[in-house]
Amino acid sequence: MAANLTTLSNVLKEYYLGPVAEQLNNEVLLLSRLESRSEDLVGKRAYVPLHYGRSTGVGARAESAALPAAGRQSYEKAVYDLKYLYGRVEVTGPSMAKTKNEAGSFLQALKSELDGVRNDLKKDLARQIYGDGTAALATVVTDASNSTTVAVVGSEPLRKGQIYAGMVVNVVDASSGIIGGATPTQYTVSSVNVTDGEVTVSPALAAAFAVGDYLIRDGVGITDVTTVGEVNRWSDEVDGIQRIIPSAGANQFGGINAATAANSWWDNQRIDLTVSSNPKLLALSDLQQALNLVRIAGGMPTAMITSLGVQRSVYELLDDQVQYINPESLSYAAGFKTLSYNGMPIIADIDAPYGTLYILDESTLKVFSDQDWHFLDADGMTLRQVTGYDKFEAIMARYMNLGATRRNNQCVITGIAVGADDTADAGY
Repeated sequence: MAANLTTLSNVLKEYYLGPVAEQLNNEVLLLSRLESRSEDLVGKRAYVPLHYGRSTGVGARAESAALPAAGRQSYEKAVYDLKYLYGRVEVTGPSMAKTKNEAGSFLQALKSELDGVRNDLKKDLARQIYGDGTAALATVVTDASNSTTVAVVGSEPLRKGQIYAGMVVNVVDASSGIIGGATPTQYTVSSVNVTDGEVTVSPALAAAFAVGDYLIRDGVGITDVTTVGEVNRWSDEVDGIQRIIPSAGANQFGGINAATAANSWWDNQRIDLTVSSNPKLLALSDLQQALNLVRIAGGMPTAMITSLGVQRSVYELLDDQVQYINPESLSYAAGFKTLSYNGMPIIADIDAPYGTLYILDESTLKVFSDQDWHFLDADGMTLRQVTGYDKFEAIMARYMNLGATRRNNQCVITGIAVGADDTADAGY
């Protein structure tokens, strides 16, 4: 009997689903550390109760004096919603026909597409995990109103491979917050110049775009920063670590506006080393100050996450005091030994923001998810025909988001220079 859509669909699921889910989660470094602290989300949203205030009903009194007035504990709730992530592959009918009697051959032909989309999902998920929830890929730093095909951006997303040739992007007008100020609103990246921090797009950028506008992946929706149904939803993308632990200014997160005085307990700790707009070399006293801030807030930091360049600077700081730790004992899945400072691993990740070091209490960072990566197969079909076309598709999905039960026990150090000449971090 020839292989058919049903048999191929069943084999495809058994053959590929397990490796996809396991490899994706393990290969995104920060996510792999937080997965063990994941929370199943069943229903529309996750409501996390927060205890932030102590009772006023305590105090010493003189003999026969009135007792303290009764007080109460103070509570709030954080609200988190899921974001929906997808990976989609297609194969044509003729390619299936050529291997219709050999399910194994067909699966081998599909493997390259599935492996490719797995790598693409991994790269984009890592970007989102370290992102700020706005879906911004890069900010335009030269005037694009002359319809030039070159958008000059910071080189960091280019060096990380987050923007690449063939990628389809849109431009968000920073002044209005609207995607695409003119027709057409889709732009294909023609080439990337990492050295000059330039992206060439086609067609030319519309005249409406200028300095401060930013690029996003085509199809991703954005919203403003107002609260919508208790959730501060900034875009369709995951609320990443830069939103949970912002480097400048308190923000809205989990339905709570930390910028207000009454909610300052919901803000994180931060240290900016920038001097006269220039980054500064990290000192051990800066690390210790950050640790002290976290501990004063009641945190128990478990790890430091930073870029390869900043980790190199820390190596130079510690010099002969370096202690190399077996990574297995630290659940560090990168395959390399790492430094330890005050009993915490200093972990470098290629996707971590440049010039930045996070001191994390991972016990209060959560991954909310209804299930792991899976094929969309509610109809029983992992592989299905694309309506109106002689081709077939498989779609992987995961519904997830990041959140926190506390934020004031997290700290970020920014403005870190790398190298003796106080140069900006280039990520290596």
